[in-house]
Amino acid sequence: MPEPLSAEDEARFLKMAEENPEMTCGEAPVEILELASSEAEPTPFMEEYFAVGHAEFLAVKHGRRINLPKNLMDRAILVLWTRAGILHTAHIMGQESPDANVGFFDDEGLY
Repeated sequence: MPEPLSAEDEARFLKMAEENPEMTCGEAPVEILELASSEAEPTPFMEEYFAVGHAEFLAVKHGRRINLPKNLMDRAILVLWTRAGILHTAHIMGQESPDANVGFFDDEGLY
């Protein structure tokens, strides 16, 4: 099980999600992938991380802010978190994920 993130690391990762919403799955931080695969459900930090990244991704994609209803954001968080755990498995097995070039905060095709 990974060490919990410090408050400084959490802030750094949240800023990264906000400033880099178009990062690909292959560019996702290993620490985030490891955290996603270490819990049975998303932690409050993981929920905030994926919510920030997904909201920024949608803003870039649509050219404006999109205010998703809570139930849709919750679904996006869950599928993005699940994919992050799968990406971590591929990483530790030394395999490239077929999603390596897909947007890390893009939930299209995950439902």
